[in-house]
Amino acid sequence: MATLSRERILSTALRLADRDGLECASLRRVAHELGVTPMALYRHVAGKEDLLDGMADLLYAELETPAPAADWWDDLGALARATRRSLLRHPSAVSLFSRPVVGPHGQHLADRLLDALRRAGFYEAEALELHEQLTQMVFGLILPELGRRRSRARDAAFERGLELLHAGLLARLGPQ
Repeated sequence: MATLSRERILSTALRLADRDGLECASLRRVAHELGVTPMALYRHVAGKEDLLDGMADLLYAELETPAPAADWWDDLGALARATRRSLLRHPSAVSLFSRPVVGPHGQHLADRLLDALRRAGFYEAEALELHEQLTQMVFGLILPELGRRRSRARDAAFERGLELLHAGLLARLGPQ
């Protein structure tokens, strides 16, 4: 039997969520899947909220993002595309991505997004506000695709949506 670890618990919970829906990723179900008692999990996760936070951070760790780009918009676009790829692989994870960021991988990506907004010319308070707004807008572009086959038409629609977000940010920045 493989050693029980936080990583193994989180990946099992994510696999359960992918297969049966996020509501099925309970401590009891994860323990059953791993062949242990639920109490054995508490050495590695503090409870359901910690399990969900850990699953979210695991998803952030899986995001395939290129190195930060010199251009702020290239960086934001890459983050949006990576988020889309992840959510298309893990459709039940939308609510995990909307949780407050608590893990190191999620914090790294949040910092990267804020850095791109600052490089664009937004002040700190405005960048923080835009972080939340942009995240929700990107989710809005992705939600209609969840549970459907990927297609060129959907890829193009997503890219058009990103173009609109870019134009909106440029308009908000005003003349440079």
